[in-house]
Amino acid sequence: MKEFTKSVTVSELLQVKRLHLELVCGKRYIHREITSPSVNRPGLALCGHLDYFLSNSVQVFGQGEYSFCLKQKPSVLRANITKMLEKGQVPCLIMAADREPLPAIKKACLAADVPVLKSDLPWAQCVAELSRFLDDRLAPVTHLHGVLLNVSGSGVLIRGQAGIGKSECALELIKRGHILIADDVVEVQKRLGRMLIGSCPEMLKHYMEVRGLGILDIDLLFGIGATLDETAIELEVQLVPATEKLDRLGVDHKTTQILGVEIPSLTLPVTPGRNLAVLIEVAALNHQLKQKGIYSAQEFSLKMLNRMKQTANNHGN
Repeated sequence: MKEFTKSVTVSELLQVKRLHLELVCGKRYIHREITSPSVNRPGLALCGHLDYFLSNSVQVFGQGEYSFCLKQKPSVLRANITKMLEKGQVPCLIMAADREPLPAIKKACLAADVPVLKSDLPWAQCVAELSRFLDDRLAPVTHLHGVLLNVSGSGVLIRGQAGIGKSECALELIKRGHILIADDVVEVQKRLGRMLIGSCPEMLKHYMEVRGLGILDIDLLFGIGATLDETAIELEVQLVPATEKLDRLGVDHKTTQILGVEIPSLTLPVTPGRNLAVLIEVAALNHQLKQKGIYSAQEFSLKMLNRMKQTANNHGN
């Protein structure tokens, strides 16, 4: 499982219409890369306090920063911004609310090869739109081998060794009204910090490969409602040969890590005649119950322990 790091240039940022960005100065430096989805409001950095300063993030000046800059001596302001820009690799500086950057700000930025932009959006809206765009474009990405479906509203990632029946199981789930996201290659993004979003590479969208049948177009066979562009991944189901020993009660809570995020993992043995599609369907529903705090296996286990204790006490008396 290989993780891919993405980047966006300041030039690409300028092309995003919903950000209403305009280049003020530093055209020669718009090739600078943005690698962090974080957006920073400089605040204390303008006073020279650089502890915990997010130096690799886009810096957005709001009304507060602009008002503070107006009260500073140009020489002091320029010196503090210079120190701020020397701290790391600041990709660009954005003035929100259509504020024109002061000469001291422009001089410091040009000396550090940092382009200055402005947007007519209010600070809060500018940061919200920018964060949404950067999170979508810069989220960590990996590609997994498996099948991803939305089963009863939950994103289920089906994995297992080649030839064990992942696609056949997925096909049965689609026939039962569930939705295919990706077959064979699943592209996973970690968004908003801890959410895993699974999708399908463009070339493979709405196609499935089933042994003996070849490539199937799911949209044409089952209708456009049988596929979906993406879904949050909430549960992993591992299909394994029936020879492996498993927890029969389901008390053990197994998890798997994808891009550093843990999700529940369930193991299902594959045997002839076993309806795996129904089991996965029920597993998705059971997962939804667990999200509500209802753990059937634990409740059953607790009842059994209480009954055993009660029986032991009766014998003791």
